[in-house]
Amino acid sequence: MFDPSDAVGTAIVIAGAVATALSFVLAVRYTAWPREDDPNHPKHVILSEDR
Repeated sequence: MFDPSDAVGTAIVIAGAVATALSFVLAVRYTAWPREDDPNHPKHVILSEDR
């Protein structure tokens, strides 16, 4: 299971967990608040009501 004497393995697992958590946080952030105000951005064409 968990071997505290394996510092390299522990560091790799911790780095992977941090990278995964950061990816989820950024995905939620940019999905909820994309900060695209340009009316010519493709997002506005795709999400328009008259499409």
